[in-house]
Amino acid sequence: MRIANAIAFLLLFFANTTFAQIKIVDAGDGWKEKVDSAIQLIKETDSVSYKILVENCKSVEYTLGNFSTTYPPYAIAISVKDLKINSVNNIACVLVHESYHLYLFNHGIVLEPNREEYECYVKEYEFICKLAYVEHWLFQNTIDKIVLYKSKLKD
Repeated sequence: MRIANAIAFLLLFFANTTFAQIKIVDAGDGWKEKVDSAIQLIKETDSVSYKILVENCKSVEYTLGNFSTTYPPYAIAISVKDLKINSVNNIACVLVHESYHLYLFNHGIVLEPNREEYECYVKEYEFICKLAYVEHWLFQNTIDKIVLYKSKLKD
């Protein structure tokens, strides 16, 4: 009986540590629910982006800064500005984009800053193309950022 209990404990322990949920700060205004909806959208839309997110992000918080960012190795901070747009698609794009920054960091991949932004916007674009519906402004912003950062790349 002790062996069965030990095995059950180990299975539960490893299942919970390996596939632990992302902690989302609850700051009111329904932000936690919006982020949770965005994570669910990623899960249902793009298994690769979802895997990158859950393997590299352990917490989501918020920032008053103009842009969303990361706090390596495992945190994403979504800007209040992004949240106030009130678009689950936008929040999902932020999570896809920022989790790829964390992926690069956690895998020791060091890129020139403009190259890194370019690569993250390409990942975001790949995700957007899989969405059933995407706001035109969101799609256009991603395209514009890809063009901008590609123009800054050193050959």
